[in-house]
Amino acid sequence: QHRLYGACQDITERRQAEARIAFLAHHDVLTGLPNRVLLRDRFEQALAVAQRAQSHVAILFLDLDNFKVVNDSLGHAAGDELLLAAVSRLSRRMRDSDTISRQGGDEFVLLLNDIPDLDTVKRIATDILSHLAEPVEINGHVLNASCSIGIAIYPEDGSDFDSLLQKADTAMYNAKDAGRNSYRFFDEQMNLQAHEHLMLQHRLHQALYRAELQVHYQPQLEIGSGKVIGVEALLRWQNAELGEVAPGRFIPVAESCGLIVPIGAWVLEQACRQAQAWRQAGLSDLAVSVNLSAMQFRRFSLIEMVAGALGRSGLPPHLLELELTESILLQDVESTLDTVQQLKRLGVRLSIDDFGTGYSSLSYLKRFAVDRLKIDQSFMRDVNTDPDNAAIVRAVIQLARSLRLDIIAEGVETPAQLAFLREEGCREAQGYLFSRPLPPAAMEAFLRERIAPADAANGGAL
Repeated sequence: QHRLYGACQDITERRQAEARIAFLAHHDVLTGLPNRVLLRDRFEQALAVAQRAQSHVAILFLDLDNFKVVNDSLGHAAGDELLLAAVSRLSRRMRDSDTISRQGGDEFVLLLNDIPDLDTVKRIATDILSHLAEPVEINGHVLNASCSIGIAIYPEDGSDFDSLLQKADTAMYNAKDAGRNSYRFFDEQMNLQAHEHLMLQHRLHQALYRAELQVHYQPQLEIGSGKVIGVEALLRWQNAELGEVAPGRFIPVAESCGLIVPIGAWVLEQACRQAQAWRQAGLSDLAVSVNLSAMQFRRFSLIEMVAGALGRSGLPPHLLELELTESILLQDVESTLDTVQQLKRLGVRLSIDDFGTGYSSLSYLKRFAVDRLKIDQSFMRDVNTDPDNAAIVRAVIQLARSLRLDIIAEGVETPAQLAFLREEGCREAQGYLFSRPLPPAAMEAFLRERIAPADAANGGAL
């Protein structure tokens, strides 16, 4: 009897093991969602139904916008929690007949079958975006689980699974490039953009080691005296075949593939060394501003990277200003605050770049001990003709004054814009009215010209 019981138990355990193996062959381990194998099978079933009913099938390729940042800064356990929270929200937005599949990492594919029209897909995509964008708390950290979605439709974009999946993937990257937390339908133009993205990514890898990258510097001036008080370090890329590649074209590529981290570290190193070289050459104590990307900011090694660049160059910390975007402040406030406090302990200055374009709470400005605000050039462009832009710039200047923050306007291109800033009490400005970004030698000549005796005699006022 005991042997019979043991044999039955063995059979039961074996069947359970076989069932588990069969399940894992078609499902994701972490989430329990269908994997690509099962998704392909579901697609073939949906395709057969759509062909009979003359309806549509939609494939939505979904990627969480800030998952890598969470994984890198808070660890894989927090990343897994974020994935599970996203799956829970997705499941509540889908119809019973639809399929959610995990492709790996932070990528999901949604299969919507028997779709009557594109408006239905738009409604579902919009619904998903709004619900995933709501903050989620994980281990005491408030995180943002927003996503980017690419959409491909049967029969318009193809009739086989692999082709539609690839096109939805391409559309997803297009949504990311457009600013994230958005969706895009595939169109053929995206294929050309995808090819360019891969080409730029390949050449950018080479550029870092072929000395094709350069740091140029744009002066920042005190409006009242005309004195140059600092420079902003700006990355430039000169390629033998492509010519000068615009930053707006290659920086999003660097961010999407992670190259922004080593490139950003190189820019910081170059900027600190150059500022110290000018200082030693007797060109006064010029501050240098360096932009930090969100990916750089979330790295565990950020503090060591900044301290190392300062130490190797000999630049006094108060002459380095790190520019953060408002979106960096929005992502996981407590972790951001800790990083900011460590940076402040190093002695560096912090500024908010493109202020007014994001959604940061004003209380964060004091909490994060920000030193300076930069008025975005998009507001300066029409400040003399657009009452709304003028009101925004005026309000930001007044806000900075009330919080005792320095403020600088970027993108100043005309005397009329400068006159507006002077009248409103903005003390610092930067833009093509004074100088375009210059390579180091040309920047040094500009600086020496500004402190020439004739300039000093008339006070150099702007």
